[in-house]
Amino acid sequence: ENEKKKEAEAAEKKKAFLAQYKRAIDAKVTEMDNNRKTAKKLPSGLAIKTITPGSGKKPANGATVFIHYAGFFENGELFDSSYEKTSKDFGKFDQRRADANGYQPFPFQYGNKQGLIPGFLEGIENMTYGEKVMLFIPSNLAYGEAGAGNVIPPNTNLVFELELLETMPK
Repeated sequence: ENEKKKEAEAAEKKKAFLAQYKRAIDAKVTEMDNNRKTAKKLPSGLAIKTITPGSGKKPANGATVFIHYAGFFENGELFDSSYEKTSKDFGKFDQRRADANGYQPFPFQYGNKQGLIPGFLEGIENMTYGEKVMLFIPSNLAYGEAGAGNVIPPNTNLVFELELLETMPK
């Protein structure tokens, strides 16, 4: 009885959330569909679409780079982002994260093969400084059958917007 009530409340909440952010979500789905058509497919199954061309200069192995990102489900819902504006636009803004200066690119050692999903790593390796891309990551290059916590369901394809920066923005 209580379980059903909880489920109904959660469904209602989700419906209200989606209604509030529908415009942003629908626009993102359209953008993803358009980008997917012209994305470059790599042998691994990863597809990559350049949004903003970079400098053409690739980081050296071991160099510290800074990565801005926004992670989406294929239905256009945001699950995480280092962009404060994107988080606000898609209803995922967290004031505590903002207070802790958490909306910024994260430092990453270029060439490192640890700590990030394979599709994300492969995407970074195909980028140059200043470039912004949309990555279409199949489930097997994302979190696979395991999924990730309560955020990413098992066998989920993901779409990331990535920006590769040489220095931390001021």
